[in-house]
Amino acid sequence: MSGPAVVVLGGGLSGVAAAYALARAGLTDITVVERGPVLGGLAGSFEQDGQFYPLGYHHILHRDRPLHYFLDLIGALPTVRWRRVRMLFHLGGRAYDLGSPAGFLAFPMSLRDKAGFVRLMLKAFNKRDWSDWLDRSAADLVDRYAGAGTREALFERLTRLKFELPCAQVSGAWLGARLHYREGSAPLGYIPGANWTKVLCDGVARLLTDAGVTVRLDATVHRLLTDGGRVLEAELSTGERIGGDIFVSTIPTEVYLRLLDADRTPELERIRYSALISVVCATRQAVDARSYWINLASLDRTACGIFLLSSLNPTIGRPGDTCVNFVTHLRGRDRPLFQASDDELLARYRDDFRVVFGFDLDPFWAHVARVPMYSPVFGRSFRNPPVRSASWDNMYFGGNYRAFPSIVSTGTALASGLETGRAVLADLGAPTDLPAMAAGFRLGAMPRG
Repeated sequence: MSGPAVVVLGGGLSGVAAAYALARAGLTDITVVERGPVLGGLAGSFEQDGQFYPLGYHHILHRDRPLHYFLDLIGALPTVRWRRVRMLFHLGGRAYDLGSPAGFLAFPMSLRDKAGFVRLMLKAFNKRDWSDWLDRSAADLVDRYAGAGTREALFERLTRLKFELPCAQVSGAWLGARLHYREGSAPLGYIPGANWTKVLCDGVARLLTDAGVTVRLDATVHRLLTDGGRVLEAELSTGERIGGDIFVSTIPTEVYLRLLDADRTPELERIRYSALISVVCATRQAVDARSYWINLASLDRTACGIFLLSSLNPTIGRPGDTCVNFVTHLRGRDRPLFQASDDELLARYRDDFRVVFGFDLDPFWAHVARVPMYSPVFGRSFRNPPVRSASWDNMYFGGNYRAFPSIVSTGTALASGLETGRAVLADLGAPTDLPAMAAGFRLGAMPRG
């Protein structure tokens, strides 16, 4: 079918997936509007000395089926390699590997609380659907299965690292889903000789081109024009107008509501976003590659985590380089640290590095990224907005703010876009099997790196 004209606002992975789902079903007039120079959003990359690096840490989760599906679709899945890496908790001047018996026993927590931690992890491993924990807090979850001692020793630190919030204000459904994915103990994937997020973004861009989708890059939407309960046009900052019969918004809800503040769809106005500071740098110093992900659980450092990107992907960057990523999650972009200068950030992160590794970091380049709207803050009362606007008949929504309670990942962004495409097609009387195919995709092999 040729169908109606569709305008997709936002060229991140959700927008790309929605456009692909619609094009695959036969719609021929689809335009993706993206304010950046390339598609991909937060999965984007930057170039340094002819090499490409992720804006921040990214790894392929072994349970992220929609991501595996798209990697297979673009022909990249056979090149993925898998490694078991260590996630450490740096606390009181010492690093602990909770994935090893020795590290777990040495962690400063009572034997009773450690037994509770094991109970909680077993529960999370066997429970995939956490929707019955909506409106209950992470404190409720941890106290029920592990005990208050486990929460105070470990999980209060983790929720503050992620959201700058105590467990009592964070969703139990989100924490349960996060534990289910076992990021710290399961194999993680990468693509040798490449930055895999660039491979993904380039690949899905080709999918859209091959499907005949029009992509407008470096195009900022200034306002949305409406009439009679419908959105009619997207006006760009240049004054150009792009008309459509159906609109799909995959941009952050705060941005959408600035364009169309009359929308009264439930939950939209309640969504708040965390901010992210990510500094990727390279050094020729040798750094202990046995760990990949180090949580700075003492809560007295600038960084929330240090990622040794070269530990997961030894081929990233140039031969002999070690790539380090410092990450700080903030409750919002109004936090003073978000406005700190690049020099101040680098000085503070180098101090963090010295505390963790015991010597001074000497990077020969550094890239600073500030993301003002990184991830929805998943508070205890968080709810997904409906997929269709309650105010405008032809406006649909997609993005990681609709993937709750699942973790936020490249795969959930892709899956959300597919679900939005399914909703549009259902209203047009054209069912699609694409979301089910992505959700049911199975890895055939997991070759080790």
